[in-house]
Amino acid sequence: MVRPAAVSLDSCRKIFVERDYSQGLAVRFIKDFPSSLEGIVSRDDWEETIETINAEFTVAEQVCLTSVAETVLGLFTCYISRLFFPTRYQKQLDKVRRYIDVQNKRIFLPVGLCLLDPMERGLRIIEINILSTGKVISSSPSPSSTTPMIAQSITNNKIEVEQV
Repeated sequence: MVRPAAVSLDSCRKIFVERDYSQGLAVRFIKDFPSSLEGIVSRDDWEETIETINAEFTVAEQVCLTSVAETVLGLFTCYISRLFFPTRYQKQLDKVRRYIDVQNKRIFLPVGLCLLDPMERGLRIIEINILSTGKVISSSPSPSSTTPMIAQSITNNKIEVEQV
């Protein structure tokens, strides 16, 4: 029988991807490939992930008729309307969160990494946790280190993984 194991993300080693302020204060992250991921994640997968996250934040921060209408409605209702209707920005943040979940399941968790939503760190950095149960990252070979993992959930800085 396979039992999920909880891995605390607080005790994991971490890799940080910082914000890119070269184009102003817009939310963008540096696309440079971290050297510590060499041989673990492909450069193409890495660049696609960061470019997609950056593109979603660009869409979220665009001023358009919808965002202006949301602001005006918020002002007239003393922002009570935000309790009933999610803003365009909130919808984009949810889209980024879902994309990161998909990328974790598809790319990062199978090799023992966990990409955290940038909102968890106040949009300052993207945090990549190195899970001790990773098949490629473990420093010494062990029988369980070649077993792929499937993520069950990420909550409260813990990730539930199931070995298959």
